[in-house]
Amino acid sequence: MNMQESTWLEISGQRSRAASAFLIPFTVVHSTVLVVIAFAGDALTDSSVQLAVAGVVIIGTIWVALSFDGELANFAALRDDMPEDVASSSYGTLFSKAPIGVFRVIGVVFPAVMVVLELMAIY
Repeated sequence: MNMQESTWLEISGQRSRAASAFLIPFTVVHSTVLVVIAFAGDALTDSSVQLAVAGVVIIGTIWVALSFDGELANFAALRDDMPEDVASSSYGTLFSKAPIGVFRVIGVVFPAVMVVLELMAIY
């Protein structure tokens, strides 16, 4: 069932802004960790510091990855509810072909690889 075009546009705009908002905390968490790894020196030999940094990396990444995955699920639902006027446009045609399932896998795999590499550098 397709929803009204104005409703669809408003919801898709909200979901797009929400997905974009997750880029800032993701970037801040991983940039901070990389700075700590690069400049902490002997402080990273302390197990309590290692645990704190590892906790921030793991919890922050899980939070952002799950939230972003939820937004990608919303985009899949929006694709199914696309109004006919939008679906018949060039944008609608492109959006209907977007491999959202692949994006969801990448959205989990890439951050997981980053976390593993950061943990290897910490320990």
